[in-house]
Amino acid sequence: MAAMTAEQSGDPDGRAMGQELSLRVILFHEAVAAHLGLNATEHKILSLIAAEPGISPGQLVERTGLSNPAITKIVHRLAALGHVDRRKDGSDGRRYALSVTSEHRRDLARLFAPMTEAMNGLVDGMDDVERAAVTRWLTGTVEILRRSTVELTGSHLCRTPGERG
Repeated sequence: MAAMTAEQSGDPDGRAMGQELSLRVILFHEAVAAHLGLNATEHKILSLIAAEPGISPGQLVERTGLSNPAITKIVHRLAALGHVDRRKDGSDGRRYALSVTSEHRRDLARLFAPMTEAMNGLVDGMDDVERAAVTRWLTGTVEILRRSTVELTGSHLCRTPGERG
């Protein structure tokens, strides 16, 4: 008698679920980037700026591993498109502090609203036990992704917003 696969038995296959989640997250963010007139790299840099208002271009270089010229080009483009404000750093006039514009925040809220509503509905339909299980899976998945990225690229590229080191 042949062994049944997880899919055939109805049991969840963690690898397949993780691959599908990864694919759908990437495709969603590529669609958001396209709506904003950005490529995927620009969109991710913008996400880093949104997560850490006041971040400097030098810190973006550290967080991403991209070169100074690449970050400079991306920041100039994001500013020209109205997504990012650049302000001279009050403590060091040679540095810039970056933040997203209020217009960008409004654009993102508009783009994310349907998904946010649907996700809230999904979570609202869960009991406490289900929420705890989903939270445990997502928290574990994020940590596994963080550690796996560290192994592939080096720890300096995987700091979370606000994390120093």
